[in-house]
Order: sequence, then C-alpha cells, then structure tokens
Amino acid sequence: MAASGPTDDRRISTTELDALVQDTEFFRSLVENGSDAIVSIDEDSTILYANRSVERVFGYEPEEMVGEKLTMIMPERFRSAHFGAIDRYLDTGERELDWNAIELPAEHKDGHEVPLSITFEEHAYEGERVFSGIMRDISERKAYEDTLETLQGAARDLMQAPDPEAIGERVVAAVEDSIGFPVSSLYVYDDAADVLRPVAHTDAVDDLVADPPTFDEGTLAWAAFEDGEPRVYQADEDAGDEDVPLHRPDGDVASEYVVPMGDRGCLLVSDTEAVTFDEQSRNLVRILAANAEAALERAEREAERERQNERLERFASIVSHDIRDPLQSARATAAVAKAGDESALDDLDDIFDRMEELVEDVLTLAKQGQTVGETEPVALESVADDAWCTTEVEGATLVVDDDLPTLQADGERLRSLLENLFRNAVTHGGDAVTVRIGALGDDAGFYVEDDGPGFGDADTDQLFEYGYTTDTDGTGFGLSIVRDIVTAHGWTVDATESDDGGARFEIDTR
Repeated sequence: MAASGPTDDRRISTTELDALVQDTEFFRSLVENGSDAIVSIDEDSTILYANRSVERVFGYEPEEMVGEKLTMIMPERFRSAHFGAIDRYLDTGERELDWNAIELPAEHKDGHEVPLSITFEEHAYEGERVFSGIMRDISERKAYEDTLETLQGAARDLMQAPDPEAIGERVVAAVEDSIGFPVSSLYVYDDAADVLRPVAHTDAVDDLVADPPTFDEGTLAWAAFEDGEPRVYQADEDAGDEDVPLHRPDGDVASEYVVPMGDRGCLLVSDTEAVTFDEQSRNLVRILAANAEAALERAEREAERERQNERLERFASIVSHDIRDPLQSARATAAVAKAGDESALDDLDDIFDRMEELVEDVLTLAKQGQTVGETEPVALESVADDAWCTTEVEGATLVVDDDLPTLQADGERLRSLLENLFRNAVTHGGDAVTVRIGALGDDAGFYVEDDGPGFGDADTDQLFEYGYTTDTDGTGFGLSIVRDIVTAHGWTVDATESDDGGARFEIDTR
C-alpha cells in the first residue's frame, strides 16, 4: 500500500466556494451600482453591457442601450471620428487618444451634453475583443472651473473700479451671477466711527430690509472681521445671540457665510433657505473676497495719488501766484527804500507777514493733507479751550456751551480745525467779536458761530475751495483746511448765517 501524502490537486471547500460566490456578487454589485457609468462595446461599437449608473449619467435604462451603437450617447460631431479611430486601432494597434482619464462630452437622452472623464480598457470575453469605458460625470467640476474662470474675469474688472461703491456693486453682482447666491452685501470698515458700513448689496437685500445696518462689536460680521476668520451662521443650529446682517427675529436669513477682507471689511453671502455652504462655495466666496480686498487697496492708493497730485497742483499755483506777488511787491518796496524813502521799509514788514502766513498754510496742507491719524474719544470742550489759546486776540470772546460732546477723532487735527474756524471769526469779525461753540441737536455734532458781519457777498458754495477769499489779506486756505480735516474724519461741514447775522459753521459728525 502506498503511503498517503499531499496531492497536487487542491479541492475548493464548500466554505471557500461560498466566499468566492459572495465576492463575485459583491464585485458585481459594485460594478452595477457604482457612481461611474460603465459601458462595454464590441469591435463594431455595439453596446454589450451597461451598468445601472448609465441611467443617472445618460438618462437611459441599461436595457435601452444594450444592442445599440455607442454613438447613441455621442454628440454627432464626434461620431465619424470615433468610427475612424476604432478602425485604425483594429488595423494598426496604435491609439490616437490617451485612454486614461480623457475628457470628452457625451449626449444625454434629453439632448444636453454631459462632460465626462473616461478611462478605456480592452479585454477579451468569450474569445471576442471587448472595449469598456469607465465614465465619470464631471459636470460639477467643470461648472466649478467655469465659475473660477468667470471670477478671474470679474477680478480683472474689479481692478478697474474707481471707488469702494463701484467695487462693491461688481462684487455682489459676481456673487449672484457666478456663485449663485442672490443675497449678499459688501461692508467696508469705517475707521472714524469704528464700524462696518454697507457699500453695496444685491436687489434681494431690499426685499429683506429697507436699510442694511452697520455692524460693530457683538455681531457675527464684526467677529469675522476682528479675528480674520470666516464665520458661518445656520438658523437650525445653536448660533447663540450673535446678530447677522439682514437677520431678524422672524428668520429672514437662515444661512450666512461671512468672509473678512483683511482690514478693509467683509463680504456677506446669505440665503433665506437653510443651505449648507459646501467647500467649493466657500472657496469661491473667499477668492472673490480676496480680489475685492486687493481692489479696495488699489482704489485707495489711486485716490491718495490723485489727492497728492491735486495738492502738488495747488502748491504750484500758490508758489507761482500767491507767493510770487508778495515777492514782487517786496522787491518794488525795497527799491523805493533804496531810493531814499525809508518809510517804505514799514510796508516790507506787512509783506513779510503775509508771506509767512502763506508759507504756514502751505506747510499745513503739505503735512496734513486729507488724512487723520489714530482716533480716540476726545472731549470737544478741552480741545476748544486749547485752540482758542492759539488764536485769541485781546477783546475777542469765546463762549463754550456746557453740553459739548465727546468725539471719536484725531485730537491734533480737530484742534487745527477749530483754530482755523476761530481765526476766520477773528479775521472777519474784528477784535471785539464773540465766538460761540455748541452742540447740534440729536447728537449730530457741533457748530462754531460768531456775531461778526457774516459772509456778505461771499459765495458760500465756494467758501471751502482752495484759495477762495474775500479778504485782500487772506490766503484762502483756512476753510479749505477745515474741509480737509472734516472730510478725513468722515464728517460734513456746512456754512450758514448765525442768529446774530454772523458766520455759522455746522460740523455733522454722524
């Protein structure tokens, strides 16, 4: 009897067979129900197999496709080229296209085109050559890429916008047209008031609120702006008590994404539905916000460059005209004095005083321009007392009301503003003039008025223009300096007549 031992024939046990069958069923299910459509054709491009996913991708049931030509899901413009490429491959074995992840469009049952990423495979089945295509619908990716390209065009357009309002209008239009959110607003930081102010919003915002609010501490927008991190609001989550733009107790806004723009402000994208801001949407909003920030910086640089050019032009005008005239007078007066009339030397003192005043005003404009430094709470009464000490003349009186406000301001610039208003009152009202400074109602700001002769024939529309004056000894720069300081703080100034018939200047600080 031969000894028993191992054999070369390995029999599959019942357990292993069951496992194999289960694996086969698993992979069959995976192929049938995977996210990618799989279509197999023979050498004549007749469809032999289509998995269940073809219905989602192409709109056909698998049974509708089997037995038909592959061209049923192929745009007509590609059909002739397809058959030619198949024939040449069968003859030569040379591929005209890369078979790995090639991007081609397919035709849906309803006629629209579907962008696909296709990987082709060749294999043998029952002795026949079979070609299979694994087809992935890349519509979302292509749409995202198209949106990115559109936003690139919007970014170029933004860089041509002249001011924050124009930039904001183009940004919110891009949010609505390209990203697909109809409710959005662009806010910029107001340094003087220390708040975020709306500069542009989509039309849908008007349906939610009549007047978009400003935002400061305690709001969702401010939190995003302050720490530089985007914020998401969802009404169906525990969002706390933070206010959100356009959101009201009745729940107008259900979802919101807030993206800061550096120290320039923030972009708010909202929806009245409880939507989820997916990563693609967030990325697109962040890209647009970054472009808006760059555009705002460029616009600010351009505006500052224009202001500098305007100042240079004014300085050139001053030097060529206002300072040249006193110099010519000084030369003429000196010539008279040399001729023996020493009394003419007294006139030189007046000419030199005039020139010194001109130089001081020019230096003020050159140093201060239309900017302010860091602002802080400033007691107007204290600044008024300091400014009066600089401009006080014997006989003139300053009356300070008791209810002067505390302002968020650059103290030095505010003092310069008051010095110029006080000097204007003393110059035109005389040594005995009474000047009063008081508060405007409704916390609107303050006024400075006097009991002098008023504006007379002066054109109040031109009072704040550089060089405008009705005084033959005036430089015409004092009130223009006032206007620059007021504008730099984000305030406004108006000239009117006081109750005593004198001049009154109202500075609205709201």
